[in-house]
Amino acid sequence: MGVDASVAAGPMGRDAQAGVAPTAAIYSYSRSKGLFVGAAVEGAVLVTQKDENARYYGRPVSAHEILSGHVAPPRGAAPLRAALGR
Repeated sequence: MGVDASVAAGPMGRDAQAGVAPTAAIYSYSRSKGLFVGAAVEGAVLVTQKDENARYYGRPVSAHEILSGHVAPPRGAAPLRAALGR
């Protein structure tokens, strides 16, 4: 999870970034002179771990069944559901 902001106007440019990693928060700032050319390509992939879902729920279930509420929450989810007020 993170935030990125860049500005380049004339011969000066600024860049600020913030990110949260599992072990630390990371902040960076830079200032530059000269020509600024940049490009970024980012992406993410969500993967369903069918074997893990089956182990947790005690039977094969699809992500759609879990997210749509067609599968009752397992007993192990009770503390989290209680903390969330559900």
